[in-house]
Amino acid sequence: MKKLLSVLLLMVLCMTGCAASTTTVKEENPTEDANECAYVIKDTTIVPGKDFAPMLESLGEPVQYSEAASCYYDGMDKVYSYDGFEVKTYPSGDKDFVQDICMSSDSYKTPEGVTVGSTLEDVTNAYGEDYELIGKMYKYYFTEDTYMYFFIMNDAVKYFGYAIDAAN
Repeated sequence: MKKLLSVLLLMVLCMTGCAASTTTVKEENPTEDANECAYVIKDTTIVPGKDFAPMLESLGEPVQYSEAASCYYDGMDKVYSYDGFEVKTYPSGDKDFVQDICMSSDSYKTPEGVTVGSTLEDVTNAYGEDYELIGKMYKYYFTEDTYMYFFIMNDAVKYFGYAIDAAN
């Protein structure tokens, strides 16, 4: 029961970061497509807003899986938990689309080297001051509805990720 509550709490915390848009891309180090936020894990590019089926096939069986009725869509929101990261999806038609990829381990870093345990100063040095602050969540928008986020408590990144505001 404790494990289930812990998973649900992590889901809520990560989903909090999934409610808006993304990050400012630095001119000197742009992603392949400056309008697309994505993260590569195990040679799999996980892209918020894209069909998760091919990514799931590539990532393989999750360590843990959960689902709940979607707040915004007909069907089930799903959470695929792996070692140090989670992928959350939302339903649309007969497919599930990535809403959020949330990293909770210092095994994963942003292209600029920010990871779990980094300070707020590390984040702002890497991404600047052009963020939206919601509670303890620092959001950097790529587009109107895609963003990178950092959840910071006691001057340390607790988790970070890439997301889309799927409710728009």
